[in-house]
Amino acid sequence: MAIVFLPGIKGSELVDTYPMDWPHRWSLEDMAIGDVLEDPLDFSLAEGRYDAQDGHWMRPSRLLHYAYGAIVSKLRAWKQPEPVYTFSYDWRKPLEMSAAALVRAMDELTGRERAAGRSGELQFVTHSLGGLLLRSALALRNARDPFAGVGRIVFIAPPFRGAIGAPYALVVGEKDGWFGTDEDYRRIARTFPSVYQMTPSWTHAAVDEDGRDVDLFDPGRWQANVRDKSEFQSRFLRDAEAFIRGRRARQKGHSNAPMLSDAALARAADKVLVLCGAGQPTHHTLPVQTNNPRNPNWFDFAHAAADMHGDGRVHLLSAALKGVTLAAFDDAGEHALLCRDERVTNLTSLWLEGRKALKMTRRGPQHSVDRPGRSHFEPWDGKPSSFAAHIV
Repeated sequence: MAIVFLPGIKGSELVDTYPMDWPHRWSLEDMAIGDVLEDPLDFSLAEGRYDAQDGHWMRPSRLLHYAYGAIVSKLRAWKQPEPVYTFSYDWRKPLEMSAAALVRAMDELTGRERAAGRSGELQFVTHSLGGLLLRSALALRNARDPFAGVGRIVFIAPPFRGAIGAPYALVVGEKDGWFGTDEDYRRIARTFPSVYQMTPSWTHAAVDEDGRDVDLFDPGRWQANVRDKSEFQSRFLRDAEAFIRGRRARQKGHSNAPMLSDAALARAADKVLVLCGAGQPTHHTLPVQTNNPRNPNWFDFAHAAADMHGDGRVHLLSAALKGVTLAAFDDAGEHALLCRDERVTNLTSLWLEGRKALKMTRRGPQHSVDRPGRSHFEPWDGKPSSFAAHIV
């Protein structure tokens, strides 16, 4: 059966289709060189959907080869003659829009595979934001039977419950990752609904002075000097909650394609693997100074708590699903490049082949020639205290 690969945020290059020569405007080269060649404001959106600047019409193009070439090549070599497709999308826009496009692509690929005399069932591998996209598409395509026509799935480092890097990008401006170094990137991030959809929402993701949870989907709990800026979109935040929490949302937002529930994924646990990186300092709790008299709800990023249960971006508290197999590899690299790690690519291949999630360890001079018996990753029990048992 065919495989479909979904990249993460910034994993699809954007091409500007307004100029006649269709230049690539967000590529690996642009990420490295930054605004030496680019005007960041060219990428801003109006109403979260439309390119705000005249003379530009951005559309998704190819995947970033440096980030994803290794895993796609591995899967294609292993899967021959069946194909491995890649699905690019405009990662700035609401994931509901991309989910609708993915549903259409799934139907087309199913028909194409059947016309070629192969099974129409599709398997999926996602990275980062692509995991949220797939969960939205599965529910949108068939809410009653979301796994109809779907084989096994590997979610690589999925920020299902967000990441503290998202409010950092909106408040401060990402300094070494998603949105470059210039303060203009903070401004454009506030026009991207997808960033709001990564608002952290696990227990104790944000806490007040007394250690009580702060609901970051509530615009009123945001830092005052940010919340009151015209660029900050409270509507995007409320809609993001509806996308993430579905019927459990409380902020009166709207989503026409909420994510498939955790419970639905747990019911299909035999098909689903969550595969993460670990061993990188990763923030898990953001202090919010609700009593700050000068700037109420100050987001105290300088004192955010971190541990090693993540890849520097996505913490296991965000990715793990109770009842679903959880695997994490220590020292697999930073979040953006996890798909280049050989253990990640090999375990992905094994899982899609229908095998168990084998615990793989790199061999060193300290290891015996004789390997001990094999062991496998197990479903997560829902307790953060057990994360260490899922990391090798």
